[in-house]
Amino acid sequence: MPLLNSTVTQPSPEGLHWYALKVFYNRVTYLRSQMPEGVETYVPVQTVEDYDKGQLRYSEKQLIPSLLFVRCSEEWLVKFKHEHNADFMYYAEPETHKPGAIPDGEMRSFILVTSADAGRNVKYFGADAPEYRTGDRVRVTGGIYAGAEGYIKRIKKDRKLIVSVTGVAVVAVSYIHPDFLERI
Repeated sequence: MPLLNSTVTQPSPEGLHWYALKVFYNRVTYLRSQMPEGVETYVPVQTVEDYDKGQLRYSEKQLIPSLLFVRCSEEWLVKFKHEHNADFMYYAEPETHKPGAIPDGEMRSFILVTSADAGRNVKYFGADAPEYRTGDRVRVTGGIYAGAEGYIKRIKKDRKLIVSVTGVAVVAVSYIHPDFLERI
């Protein structure tokens, strides 16, 4: 089963939301195989070049190890958690400890950025770090990232688009020409 299997273009149907799962023991593929048909999943991947014995080979590798996004109802996720408690934990809301739903717009931008060109120009920075969220909020108006929303930040002398899933992950995309950006 390929790692990448989802795109988001429309708002979630009533009751369905995106949730982030921290999967234990590198069991993302196993956990996805346990989900019934119709439950949408997303795993951010990147294309990796390997030079081995005179051959250049390309393979897909998880951009963020042990992270799986699932689009389902909260009730289904809680039931699934009880059945597979040793396999994963979900990112929870701090006050209620209920599964933390990811806003559709945030997830749409995250998928757009991490799936374009199989994540080749994307760098993962870890959980939602405030030092990468400062700057102007922008929307990309053209190119392969058109429609993505994020922040502009200078990192290592290069201007990058920062897209985050709050409390879960932050990724940075290489330079985007200012003609393709509009301030929100």
